[in-house]
Amino acid sequence: MSGGRIKEREVFPSGGGLKEEAGFYAVKDLSASVREGELITILGSSGCGKTTLLKMTNRLYEPDGGTILLFGEDIQKQDPVHLRRRMGYVIQQAGLFPHMTVEDNISVIPRLLKWEPERCRERVTQLLDLVGLEPEQYRNRYPSQLSGGQQQRVGLARALAAKPRVMLLDEPFGAVDAITRLNLQNELLRIHRETGGTFLFVTHDIHEAFRLGSRVMIMNAGKLLQMDTPENIVRKPADPFVETLVRSAMDQERFWSSV
Repeated sequence: MSGGRIKEREVFPSGGGLKEEAGFYAVKDLSASVREGELITILGSSGCGKTTLLKMTNRLYEPDGGTILLFGEDIQKQDPVHLRRRMGYVIQQAGLFPHMTVEDNISVIPRLLKWEPERCRERVTQLLDLVGLEPEQYRNRYPSQLSGGQQQRVGLARALAAKPRVMLLDEPFGAVDAITRLNLQNELLRIHRETGGTFLFVTHDIHEAFRLGSRVMIMNAGKLLQMDTPENIVRKPADPFVETLVRSAMDQERFWSSV
């Protein structure tokens, strides 16, 4: 990736690339910045580099070059474990520990940070309220006793537990039904408003990307094609791939409106 300028309150990569063993770049020549408090969706088809980009942000993958700055600090100069504990990370199907209760799952990072037990318990109560689960009803349940939507809510609560300024979400709603997905999207928008954090949300669903994102990053073949508001992308697609993507979404809308 080529280098670029990062402003003081912007929190995402400027430059960097990651080369896979097959000999091609999973992410190449990408420079972008995200303002603190934004909800950015990263959209693209499978293999476009969107998850790789997300994982470079918390150093699960290391870039071959360039710089990723988080609140003005080069993440390559930070301890990766400490860096990850400062970020929330949500994946598809929640990734909850099956042998732990809801309370223990949510408390994982606070306990690693040596929070007092009472503080952990209070935080669990706050977060279960935040994600719409009644604390006394759910705190002692195990993941197997939850629906898919409830598991995703607990996964989101766990990621928020240590009050991170940055949340990374990798297709978190991809494995739930359409009605649950819509409800979770509404919850995410509300939680983003209430917490004021910076959210980076990976999806392959253009409707989800445009509904959630204050701005949308569209990627293809490891490159960033366009980063703009949903309205501007629809009005002025940057290249033929983006235009095709927008037209496909419009065709779906026309089909449903004609039924």
